[in-house]
Amino acid sequence: MLILTIISASTIDWETRAENQPGMTGYLISKLTQQFNFTVVLWMCSVPEGLSLAIGISLAFSVMTMYSDNILVRKLDAPEKMGAIEEICCGKTGTITTGNMKVAQFHCEKTEVIKNTRKNTLLNCELSGLALRFIQESILYNCESRIEMDQTVYKPVGNATEVSFLKFLQDAEIPVHLLIQKKLGNIRAICPFSSMTKRSITVVRNPDEPEIVTLYMKGAPEVVVRCCDRRLVNEQEAGIDVDDIMKNVDSMAAQPLRVITFAYLQMSFNDWQQQYENSEKSPEQAIEDGLNNGHFAFCYLGTFGLRDTLRPRVQSCVQYARDHARLGVRLVSGDHIETAKMVALKAGILKSEETGKPYAVMSGQEFRQLVGGLQRYTNDDNQMVMEVQNMSAFRDIAHDLRVLARADATDKLTLIIGL
Repeated sequence: MLILTIISASTIDWETRAENQPGMTGYLISKLTQQFNFTVVLWMCSVPEGLSLAIGISLAFSVMTMYSDNILVRKLDAPEKMGAIEEICCGKTGTITTGNMKVAQFHCEKTEVIKNTRKNTLLNCELSGLALRFIQESILYNCESRIEMDQTVYKPVGNATEVSFLKFLQDAEIPVHLLIQKKLGNIRAICPFSSMTKRSITVVRNPDEPEIVTLYMKGAPEVVVRCCDRRLVNEQEAGIDVDDIMKNVDSMAAQPLRVITFAYLQMSFNDWQQQYENSEKSPEQAIEDGLNNGHFAFCYLGTFGLRDTLRPRVQSCVQYARDHARLGVRLVSGDHIETAKMVALKAGILKSEETGKPYAVMSGQEFRQLVGGLQRYTNDDNQMVMEVQNMSAFRDIAHDLRVLARADATDKLTLIIGL
């Protein structure tokens, strides 16, 4: 304001002198001083608005440049805020991996693991007819993905894990587009997959045997196997060896493969109606209560290992973030702890010299027990605040933590709030 006042006083003095000058010279001096005064006033008023406009234009240009590199920025100020990041917590499937999974191995009926080395391995690995039937039904019926016609071929569309299983059946020339339609109108209940339960259940009235209802379960091996008391061997139900199954699971996970286990339970349609459809609770709630109370005893069918490769530039990006940008990079995954650990080693998120540290690799359950979860309270401004209960333990863990496996939504939130 002081500068503007001085300039205004100077221009007034010049205008007074111009009035005393005769002819064109006085007129030009008068106009020149007016324009100079106008320019200075315009500059003083427009600089605050102009700076924000220039910043907005430069950010918009940056956003369009990143869009050409397949990076979508929804808010213009996001690149600016990215400069303040100190920690990166990333997922696994579809984030640092391609999400294009393929069945690499499976363990069913036999004690040894079968490697999927050719398209029709499923039909040429000497599995019994009953096992093949339940594998197909477990994949097709306990599935939210669908089959669409893509020009001249039938293409599975939906969840990446389910799509990989549907392609596994297609490779064996099984007509999935026809068989998947059998469940239409026969589904009696669905308990969808969640990060808390780590399994899904679909109840289907058998299309070919209407007097039978089958519960198909798939999910994390340690969750599904815990619900089983027998297994299918040579079309007969036999005793289950949990240690042998989990040994194969750990072997698959260490390769690293994403491991998914299938199980089933059959009952008569009349029993299903009386116990679950005619009760006060919904069938889904009755199933959950039955599982929690140990009323169900499933039959173990098999475990499948899915291979999911890293994205091409993940290793170089992680190396740059850790070694040059000095950012903390952590893998937070719902997968088996061995799978998450090996993927983290491949990506460079976990270095070999860090594996010996006590908190470098943890399960969600162990993490939850040590830090105590989240506590919520209302502060003096009447705002809800969340804090980690045992912050001292969290600091010790966070210093070394690189991989958090079998993590649910609450574990992820606790980690972010703590950081």
